[in-house]
Amino acid sequence: TNTYVLPSPPRKLSDPESVTLTPVFLCGCILNSLTSVFGEIGGQTSVKIVKFSAEQQRSVFRVPEDFLDRVRIAISLIGYYQEVPCHFQVLSTSPKRLDFEDTEEEFLAFI
Repeated sequence: TNTYVLPSPPRKLSDPESVTLTPVFLCGCILNSLTSVFGEIGGQTSVKIVKFSAEQQRSVFRVPEDFLDRVRIAISLIGYYQEVPCHFQVLSTSPKRLDFEDTEEEFLAFI
């Protein structure tokens, strides 16, 4: 079964104006962290973005339940995004699809 993960927006960015949060870079950042922490097997974890908002800097990921702990650890150990120091934390996980507050901007869905 899958679990949904809601990470925080990047926190404590040293230069927020120089960073553009994109689904491709964010997913790559998580996969790089998984590989760095857990080696090749960690990098083979399936991480899918199911909802993304650049304006709110929010996203929801779908991961296999067996890999939830690894993904949670990898997200919390991210120290850089696009070479700018920052950190993330997991705000919520659930076996049911998570959502964040809808706004007027258009969401990108990747399934």
